[in-house]
Amino acid sequence: MSSAKKLETETSLLPYYLIVFGMAAGLASVVTLLAEFRNNLGFSDFAIGASVAGGLGAGFVAALMLGPQADRGRAPLMLRSGLLLGLTALVVMAIATEFWQFMLGRILMGLAFGVAQPATRRTVIVADPQNLGRNVGRLGAFDVAGFVVGPAAAAALNAIGGFRTPFWAMAVFLALLIPTAWKAQSDTAEKDVTQQSLSDLIKNPQLLGACSVVSAYFVFIGAFESVWILDMDHRGASQWQIGASVTLIALPIAVLAPWGGGLAQRYGSRKWALAMITTCSIFNALFGLIPGLFALILLAIGCGFAEGIGFPSGTMLVSSSVPESRQAAAQGLASAIEVGTAAIAALGLAAVYTSAGHTAAYLVASGTMLVLLTVGWKLTNGIGGPQPRTSDSLSK
Repeated sequence: MSSAKKLETETSLLPYYLIVFGMAAGLASVVTLLAEFRNNLGFSDFAIGASVAGGLGAGFVAALMLGPQADRGRAPLMLRSGLLLGLTALVVMAIATEFWQFMLGRILMGLAFGVAQPATRRTVIVADPQNLGRNVGRLGAFDVAGFVVGPAAAAALNAIGGFRTPFWAMAVFLALLIPTAWKAQSDTAEKDVTQQSLSDLIKNPQLLGACSVVSAYFVFIGAFESVWILDMDHRGASQWQIGASVTLIALPIAVLAPWGGGLAQRYGSRKWALAMITTCSIFNALFGLIPGLFALILLAIGCGFAEGIGFPSGTMLVSSSVPESRQAAAQGLASAIEVGTAAIAALGLAAVYTSAGHTAAYLVASGTMLVLLTVGWKLTNGIGGPQPRTSDSLSK
């Protein structure tokens, strides 16, 4: 690929990277301040878990129903709609005084991600197949970078102006990205001109296997949102410690994701994803078995390094199971299954945490992850192998 062509490709992807960063930073603020909503507005632990599940459930519906539209040339429109929904969600949560208002904000945030994520993934995947791993890694890096910046910013703004201030600040930041969203361009790859149905994807066992693998990781995400944050609070962490910890956990993921994507492309996304998520399941069990606040933080940071190396591999594994014209539909289905899994996990694990404590919740999450990985390992046989790259891309 010539230098001019590479620059053009990277420039066309920049709006997608930036919007993902901004929305992730906004969501990270929400996650970081869950304990503040509980403490200031009197929400119960189960109500917090329910709000997480509601947001993830909304993302499930949006990704499943609207994801295929990106395969039909509507990716830029979906990106813009997702940004505006995310902006609205932050404003709603900034003014929320009752639980139903907070739940509404979480649902709108879920819709925002469900609309924008399939469009973003398709565009990045088809833009430059020779550098698939690097580009997917960069997308993951911008996504996770939002979770690096968001918690630290939320903690600082909370200390300065109270727990509502971070939401207003993040809403303003998303508003500043509106001109960037309008620069997004549609990809030139093969489109789904026949408008194939969702049933075709559901009949694809390799795609379902790939979705099983990535859904195992989202059990981990559901546990993190509904158990880990509250467990930090119960172990005596202050709000700034929670914010700083989430930043330290996410930082190695953001830094390592582009490199990890390149390695997954070179050696195979299937083995990379399975290894990473198995490692996360082991760390998840250790969260519940090892006492103490700082032990919990150190373990989570160690898990962040493993996530960074394997983070892009799940998206790449899903991509390898379908043709170019069905990338967004497959990624939408994967996103729906991911957030649906996380929603069920968040709700179920919140109930386990409330009734049986943190150790039981973490062990249930870890066991569930291993079951899903076993199913995925069997169904993905034959896909996700090494993909050769050009000498030019290897120099990146």
